Amino acid sequence: MKRILSISMTALLCIIVLTACDKKQHALDNLIVFVEETEKKAPKFTNEDWENADKEYNELITEIGKYEYSRDEANQISELKGKYAGIKTKNNVKKIIEDLDKAVQEVKGAIDGFTEGLIGSKKNQEEQE
Repeated sequence: MKRILSISMTALLCIIVLTACDKKQHALDNLIVFVEETEKKAPKFTNEDWENADKEYNELITEIGKYEYSRDEANQISELKGKYAGIKTKNNVKKIIEDLDKAVQEVKGAIDGFTEGLIGSKKNQEEQE
């Protein structure tokens, strides 16, 4: 009877350990897939897409924080965190450049319009001569 109980407890312990390892690896795999998918889709992301991505990223990081990882796994996680930050930064810089370009065009148009209003258009000047 003791032997059956011992075998049962050992089997149960193995199942628990294997399940925990599986969840740990699953959390890491989810982060890997998330970062890869985000990298592919980022150029077309809207602000709402980024909000959703940040929410999912934070959930994934919280899940990963529940487990102990080896040094190599921890390095891989750090690399994935850095990659996600880089993807976001690249997108933010691109958006800033696009917004600046738009602002420059608007200012140029405003200056042209102001100048025309102040001194008149070339067509009006030619007609007056």
